[in-house]
Amino acid sequence: MKIAFNTLWFTLIFFFLLPQAAEAQHKRRRYQQRFKAGLVFGGNLSQIDGDRYNGFDKGNLQFGLSGTAILSENAEIGVEFLYAGRGSKVESDKGSALERKDRLIDLRYMEVPILFRYRHKGEAPSSLIEVGFSFGRIIRSRVAEPETPGDGIAFRAFEPYFNSNEFSLLAGYGYQASRHLNFKMRFGFALTEFYSNPAQKERLSANSIFAAGSNDRIQFMRNYYLALMAQYQF
Repeated sequence: MKIAFNTLWFTLIFFFLLPQAAEAQHKRRRYQQRFKAGLVFGGNLSQIDGDRYNGFDKGNLQFGLSGTAILSENAEIGVEFLYAGRGSKVESDKGSALERKDRLIDLRYMEVPILFRYRHKGEAPSSLIEVGFSFGRIIRSRVAEPETPGDGIAFRAFEPYFNSNEFSLLAGYGYQASRHLNFKMRFGFALTEFYSNPAQKERLSANSIFAAGSNDRIQFMRNYYLALMAQYQF
């Protein structure tokens, strides 16, 4: 009788504690899922607005870390910390029959995109859209071109005057393949110029470095790009 009583007692305790443990575990999972960390890896094709050349001809890597705050089943805020290349690769003489892309403006940024992301469905698979902005800073720059460019413009003369800070608008579309993995295409357009010709603001002497280097033909330069990325969330 005593054994049966003890067995009944422990059974009641077990069935009382089991739902409590399950509820606590469920709450922990819900809490953990409010924030996600991840890795971002991909590449972009970039060009420069204002350099008098067209085409997304420079390929660059971009990669880094991501953090996500989940607002609802479909909406979230994402923050990324990325290393990303920008710039352009074009021919220095448009009139040349070879059309050799021998001019390179290579810019390397550390940037922090902040994005609002909306998913069509709460569970994968699902399409998604994202919009936001980013703050970037040049950590390295390089200009490579012939000593006497065919167009008469020496971009290397501008390099010491590049603006290190950049503010950009971002928009993207993607596909959430699973709970952990998504793929997306992103377009970035800089609102700030990384070079502004001071000859446009004030008259400079004929032997000025800006007057000689640009002949007032380059008023500004700023970045824009198309990126393909994969994001893995833990």
